[in-house]
Amino acid sequence: MKKQHHTMREVSVSWDRDALVNTDLALLDEVVERLSFIGNLLITPDGVRQIILPVYKEGKALEDLEALPYITVEQVVNEREGGALVIWNTHALVCLASTTENIYIMLPTEYENGTLILTFRGIPQAIASFVKLSKVFLPPADIRVRDILEEGDTLADVLTHRQHECYALAIQHGYYNEPKAITIQALADILGIARSTYQEHLQTAETVVLKWAGEQI
Repeated sequence: MKKQHHTMREVSVSWDRDALVNTDLALLDEVVERLSFIGNLLITPDGVRQIILPVYKEGKALEDLEALPYITVEQVVNEREGGALVIWNTHALVCLASTTENIYIMLPTEYENGTLILTFRGIPQAIASFVKLSKVFLPPADIRVRDILEEGDTLADVLTHRQHECYALAIQHGYYNEPKAITIQALADILGIARSTYQEHLQTAETVVLKWAGEQI
């Protein structure tokens, strides 16, 4: 198979406390120490259904997160998982980032100690237009751009979005540790899908990864 070379662009856009102070995102800083956005379940122009893992500030809880104007808590995924939540997020920045064509957000996205960092990959033109929009909409504190020369058969290319999501989640939560830090059932619960569905995606991803790794040797 002939390898195709094409350039992708990756950009990390960050907003610190000072950049967010006069925006509605500053409200997050009153509620959480940290917020990890670990999955997007549904993307629409009006909102995004996401899985998040919050670490609350002392004295704060789920109710305080629910009180934010752009967050609706739909489901507590699993108590064992440290309170992962499924939320409906209508924040304009989230909608803008998620619905811009030809770019995708690298998950997990982290909000920590008052700073939000979004990392995107996509075709250069789409990245440039998103950066331009974000400067108008919510000027970032820092923007870092790098070009990635991707071959047509990088790992990101050979896995489907869902396979990549399942595989990355398993690694992130220590599924491949000895002993395993998490069960297949708990991982499926985080994504809100059936255990059998999750297992099927993961096994396919593992086969693809092994084959891909073999070809790189």
